[in-house]
Amino acid sequence: MKINLFISKVLIASLVVIFTSFAGVPVFADSFKSVTLGADLSDIQKNEMLKYFEVTKNDANILEITSKEEHTLLGKVASEAQLGNKSISCSYIEPTEKGGLTVVTNNLTWVNDGMIKNALITAGIENANVKASAPFKVSGTAALAGILKGFESSSAGKKIDENKKAIANEELVTTGDIAEKIGQNDASNLMNDIKKDVIKEKPKTDEEINKIVDKAIKEYGDKLSDEDISNIKDVMSKINSLDLNYNNLKDQLNDVTNQLKDKLSSAEAKGFFAKLSEMFSNLLDSIF
Repeated sequence: MKINLFISKVLIASLVVIFTSFAGVPVFADSFKSVTLGADLSDIQKNEMLKYFEVTKNDANILEITSKEEHTLLGKVASEAQLGNKSISCSYIEPTEKGGLTVVTNNLTWVNDGMIKNALITAGIENANVKASAPFKVSGTAALAGILKGFESSSAGKKIDENKKAIANEELVTTGDIAEKIGQNDASNLMNDIKKDVIKEKPKTDEEINKIVDKAIKEYGDKLSDEDISNIKDVMSKINSLDLNYNNLKDQLNDVTNQLKDKLSSAEAKGFFAKLSEMFSNLLDSIF
């Protein structure tokens, strides 16, 4: 009996030490993950998105983003038609210590992963796993607003400079606008190439920035309006003012380039084989 009593006292004392050690420390199943849900989605749609992101309310920081928040962040750079009056886009953010940026998009028609990745680099986010989606097809104009809010709200995320946030959103909208003229991948690639040169060369005047932009857009000159070109130059001037470190960002910028090259090559290959298939089909039709 004395031995059993002694063991019981030891166990109780051990438990007291353990619980005392963790007193006041919040425990999360996975405190690094953060999810933002469009406030105008139904409960069923919100649950669908949590299922898509493979998280539950117990293992991620779940937030809502409202249409008002989206208008506050994007009202100066996006039109009312682009923003709409409902918050639908959702996002999953998991800051990481290394590995760069991994971005996946789903059901977004106006923006793609390359555009979002470019904007995140400008915002100063170096490492994170990001997903942007919606329960049905939407433009995704405000997707970045949710991603940035989610990043700041995750335990490993940090407060993003408001100026960087504004410029990143403007970059996304500008890229989306020119994507309507030259395609999403070409638009992302063009903006990324210009940004790389601007960050690397650190132009001292607007004239030097204009030269970088004019050289890059030669291939698309007939497709882009004067307003498009002016918007690109304006965004690049603002990015230049951030004094970003090229050595710190070159791997991320090159990663965007390589990713887009793969997509462009894939698209070109699909186009070639489609034309080849059509040629053989026409040949067979003529024979028959």
